[in-house]
Amino acid sequence: MLLTKIRSYFRLGRIHSAVLTGLAPVCTAAAIGRSLSLHHYLELFLLGFLFHIYLFTLNEVRDIDIDKASESFTMKPLVNGSISLKNAKGIVFSSVALIFILTFVFFFEQALILIPISLVALAIGGGYDYLGKRFPHADYFIALMLLFVALYGGFSVSTDLSFFVYVIALLALVQMLINNIIAGLKDVDHDYVTGGLSTPMRMGVRAEGEHFLISTSFIAYIVLLKIVHISLTVLPFIARLMPFGSWQFYIVLVLIVIAVFFMIRVLTMKIFNREKIMRAIGFHEIFTFMVIPFLLLGYIGCEATLVLIFLPVIWLGVFLVIMYGRLMPAI
Repeated sequence: MLLTKIRSYFRLGRIHSAVLTGLAPVCTAAAIGRSLSLHHYLELFLLGFLFHIYLFTLNEVRDIDIDKASESFTMKPLVNGSISLKNAKGIVFSSVALIFILTFVFFFEQALILIPISLVALAIGGGYDYLGKRFPHADYFIALMLLFVALYGGFSVSTDLSFFVYVIALLALVQMLINNIIAGLKDVDHDYVTGGLSTPMRMGVRAEGEHFLISTSFIAYIVLLKIVHISLTVLPFIARLMPFGSWQFYIVLVLIVIAVFFMIRVLTMKIFNREKIMRAIGFHEIFTFMVIPFLLLGYIGCEATLVLIFLPVIWLGVFLVIMYGRLMPAI
């Protein structure tokens, strides 16, 4: 019974995907190029984790009516009643309170700049949760929130951030933007029922029975964003913004090719299969993130780079098994 309850709360906060949000401020702090203690990175990871819990728990609260309209979401805690709406709102408020409290506890000297950054991130994230499926291109809200969460990490170390730090933060923004937009593909079969309009639906993507119809304009939009992401990825090498070896550049190119492969796989699907869409999106997100540890290698060393590469994969696998009994979310 207790394990079932824990699983429900994990599902509510989408804990399996929290690792990348948690690592966003960690990566920008590492990009400063200073020697930081392990507990500094752990504190940043915890703060990033709390931002994730706030964003996605509030999203579940706001989307409850839309989710109840789909038979695919009967396992969602707020839909099946395993967690009350009151408790979910309590988690949202607790996450916000902890973000402010821990900012003062962990980073008191930087609190004057970190508190405003937190307020902006929370406001933007809340805007996404309230307007995400009704406001055109609201995906930029969630992407901008992650940008500020990432900048939180940099400003926890210094108020004088290098261009490289901003590039890492922008990579987080564009990655979140792309993944959030294509994640909307998995919901096009039911969002229209309650009037929810995600970016894919606004751009003509439809699921008609088993047929999956992806518009040319949507494909062009995603390709353009991916070009921006790839440009930001190779910029640090071209501009020599950080120390690196040529082999790092080639590995990053391979990771880019793999990520593009999974994106193409999503965009060329002809049959609507929610699970296959989610799997391809997940692989795209993981391989896209993996380029960042290789950008940071010259600052953090091989051991920390390996941690950043494999932690998301291990975290995702462990929590998916705990939550759903398999390496694929059911909701």
